[in-house]
Amino acid sequence: MSTHILEIHMRGTAPTETPIPSDLFRRYISYAKNIRPVLSKEALERLRAFYLEMRAVTESIEGSPIAITARQLESLVRLAEARARIALRTEITVEDAEAAIMIMNKSLEEVGIDLSTQMRDIDIIMVGKPKSMQDKMRILLNEIVDLSKETGMVDRKLLLETLMSKYKIPAEESQKLIGRLIRDGTIYERKPGFLSKV
Repeated sequence: MSTHILEIHMRGTAPTETPIPSDLFRRYISYAKNIRPVLSKEALERLRAFYLEMRAVTESIEGSPIAITARQLESLVRLAEARARIALRTEITVEDAEAAIMIMNKSLEEVGIDLSTQMRDIDIIMVGKPKSMQDKMRILLNEIVDLSKETGMVDRKLLLETLMSKYKIPAEESQKLIGRLIRDGTIYERKPGFLSKV
């Protein structure tokens, strides 16, 4: 398939002969769809061990982001199942489980690392924000609520100073968080330099 795709781009047209006859390829896919592989005991144990290993990392450090959830365990099973199905096997082997784990690890390394903590964080993939950012946004929102009790709004400069003195969040980072919350529609600038929670 890779040769076919690359030749199309190299020549600008499709080669006259495909690597696999399209009729055979259609029948192969149709046949593979009907296979329902089941987990072997070894594959089940490997997936369980990986899941528990990842959860243990999460639970060992107070306030650490969640590295894996039950939803990702389901995804691992589906990946391993797909690998067995494409090989036309009725049993999911430990090799299928290892391949699924490798894909998940690679995915987490590429898009699931919280750059501020260097920890794996499934929230980045699931909600688009690492746990560390969500925690800081929560702090920021709580401070807006506390500081705006009297007037319904808070001076941005006072908010930045409070975040720095109480929580050691640098002003530049606080500005970025404020910008994100404004874009999300969680807070708004009631008048220049003054913020309110929606």
